[in-house]
Amino acid sequence: MNNKGVALLTVLLVMIIGLGLTAITTLLIVRGYQTSRAAKNYQIALQMAQGGIEEAIIDLETTSYVSAQNFINLNPQTGDPGDPNDFYEINEVFWKPLSGFGGVPVFPPVAGAYSAIPSIGVYYLIHAQATKGDSQADLYVLYVKGY
Repeated sequence: MNNKGVALLTVLLVMIIGLGLTAITTLLIVRGYQTSRAAKNYQIALQMAQGGIEEAIIDLETTSYVSAQNFINLNPQTGDPGDPNDFYEINEVFWKPLSGFGGVPVFPPVAGAYSAIPSIGVYYLIHAQATKGDSQADLYVLYVKGY
């Protein structure tokens, strides 16, 4: 019996199995890194969007009714200044008297009604969007301000 090629076949088989295990391990490590990076980018985008919501609330609290009706800020300070997808917008939804419960919302709001009626609550829908890498976060908040 001739056994000259058995050692070569055994070495080749072990090398193929080792290369296969190395390739699978490398693929799993790369996928884990990509997943970790996407989760980190999403958390950053979520925090940026939360900052946009807070900035919008500050803008609402420091502006008059006429300038706060419908507003969009394409470059909030909390976002990436080079990314056009970072913004927050404020949209007036409805208003109703704030004195007690049971008032009926008025659609659409009328700007002239606010000057003579105290304690009117204007409800705003605030939308903030931020992106970081390939992750994007969108947040919506219903905010009421009394005039």
